[in-house]
Amino acid sequence: MLNRVLDSNNQLFELARQGSLAIPRFHNHIWQNIWEFAYPLLAFFYAGLVPVLSSFCAAPVIVVNLASENFSVAAFHNPLKTNSPLITSMFLLFSFLPFFVFIWGWLGIFEHRSFWTTGLERTNIREKYLRGAAVGTLMMIMPVFILWGAGLMNFESDPYVWSGWSAIPGVLIMLVGWLVQGAAEETLTRGFLLPVFGIRFGPFWGIMVSSILFSSLHLLNQNLNWIAMVNLFLFGVFASLYAMREGGLWGVFAIHSFWNWTQGNLFGLEVSGSSIGGTTLINLQETGSNLLTGGAFGPEGGLAVSFILVASILVMFLIPRRKELPAFLHTDAMK
Repeated sequence: MLNRVLDSNNQLFELARQGSLAIPRFHNHIWQNIWEFAYPLLAFFYAGLVPVLSSFCAAPVIVVNLASENFSVAAFHNPLKTNSPLITSMFLLFSFLPFFVFIWGWLGIFEHRSFWTTGLERTNIREKYLRGAAVGTLMMIMPVFILWGAGLMNFESDPYVWSGWSAIPGVLIMLVGWLVQGAAEETLTRGFLLPVFGIRFGPFWGIMVSSILFSSLHLLNQNLNWIAMVNLFLFGVFASLYAMREGGLWGVFAIHSFWNWTQGNLFGLEVSGSSIGGTTLINLQETGSNLLTGGAFGPEGGLAVSFILVASILVMFLIPRRKELPAFLHTDAMK
């Protein structure tokens, strides 16, 4: 079962093999081995640098946010704080769209392959994305319902938060930002770094390294705790397995985006330590043990989400592959 899931010949890796790695070629096999070993390490450091470089592109949005607060002293103390869904969504767009440019540049220069080989084949895109959206939404609904059923979640009344049916326009504006943010982080970690390490050192190490980088990207988040770091790592493992099984990124794009959107703008909870957008359909708050609820970090910092993530990873190992399903259960047979 383990070998079947961690198949090094999965479609995601096969796409990455289409390029020709442009690293120096040496007659001395020792030097050649050193360079081939060093390439994944250089890719890892570059992947960690991409979010830093991209963050500078959000400077115009920060200026707009400061201007909306009349360049007050309080605004300068926290230039990213805003209750405007439009400004927040713009910040996500400006911060994460550059990811695609940086990754495209690296692939073109060093691997001589097209950007679509990160797992963006144009087959069944709508089906894969809608399935991923349902999975991501359900994965966040379940821990919230668990906490609600345990009496650890209730409604919150906050005059500074736009909530209820009238908040739907803001909730949809935030979805646009999340769609880009989720796709960008997945392209970096699962589309780029996972195959780079997985092809050279095996799928297990590809999953481990890409998940470590993913969790490390959140080290500067507010209210971070050790459970949150474990959960972020577990989410990375789940997303890696899902992408490998599906053979592409469309599904994990949607899972990541709708996971965040459901958490922050359908339930009004903190997303990885931050209150996002000041708009939510239902405004909830955690009321019990931070160990279970995640406290100020949001559900991702609690054991309720840990349980869902572990269960989701197990499902990736237990359910049969699409090609192993009976013919009458295939999507094509139901059309």
